[in-house]
Amino acid sequence: MVSLNKEYNQIVNLTKFNVNFSKFIHNNDLLSHSPDYILEKYNHWIGFEPTVEHKMYTPDDMIDFFLNYWKRWRVYEKYSLEVKNILMYLYSTRRMNLVQMSEKFEEYIGPMNLISDVPDKRGLHHLTERFVNEVLEKNKDNVKVVLRDMKIGSII
Repeated sequence: MVSLNKEYNQIVNLTKFNVNFSKFIHNNDLLSHSPDYILEKYNHWIGFEPTVEHKMYTPDDMIDFFLNYWKRWRVYEKYSLEVKNILMYLYSTRRMNLVQMSEKFEEYIGPMNLISDVPDKRGLHHLTERFVNEVLEKNKDNVKVVLRDMKIGSII
């Protein structure tokens, strides 16, 4: 899956990050992942501190999720600033639509061009890696749209 295209590598790393928390992988549930684990995977696949200001509000469709998450992990004060925007991003991109992932990433975390562009990062089971390839294949038209947007963004 090695690509010399920086932007494509960034899309692959974003997809790998999302797949890590995907409900499509062995009954994965976002609630089951600790803030530490989320931050570890975020730093591995994404690799930069979010640039979007911490969201104080919680969108209506996420209120129940966050109540359950903070109740389960009981670490709100320690992690709310570090992980809330990342959780908001992951929660809003569960369908694995690459255009939506790109839009929500920029809304909740920061510019796509800051995502790590290191190709072939290890860290996923080989079956999960295969699922990443399926997600990218099913999103091939969306990959083109996001690549176009990233290229335009780098020119502007």
